Amino acid sequence: MLYKTLPLLVLGLTVLLSAAAIEFLPETMYFPVVEYSTPEKIRVALFKNGELDKTGCETGARQVADAVRAICPACKVAGRCVRGLDAERRKILSREPLATPSVRQQGGTLTMTFATEDPELAMGVCRQTELQTASQPVDHRLHCFPALAPR
Repeated sequence: MLYKTLPLLVLGLTVLLSAAAIEFLPETMYFPVVEYSTPEKIRVALFKNGELDKTGCETGARQVADAVRAICPACKVAGRCVRGLDAERRKILSREPLATPSVRQQGGTLTMTFATEDPELAMGVCRQTELQTASQPVDHRLHCFPALAPR
């Protein structure tokens, strides 16, 4: 019985510790943020949970930005590490509803938001992003949430 519940306990503890770190330690952590816009004027922002090491955070943000540039050479891409979280970024990494469609990885380790002038297009990009991860292991899949939906 313990072997069956142990993975759930570990997952629960990981989520709890991540939430506690976001809430109580935001000023001591570095958060990778990659923002890009496509020629079709779709704005995407990618947020990951914080890291204690600034160098590791910068490396991760640079790797993601480089991957986006390789896939979309015409996109405008900015990758950076921010120390601490302002209220808006804290909300994005939380489970609170957002004004735009978003995808989240299980446990909230990765969140992406999508914004365009056409809300239906943003929602379509969100759904397509979710579909692209459907064959991944469960903990790596992204789940799409409509604007203003509980996450």
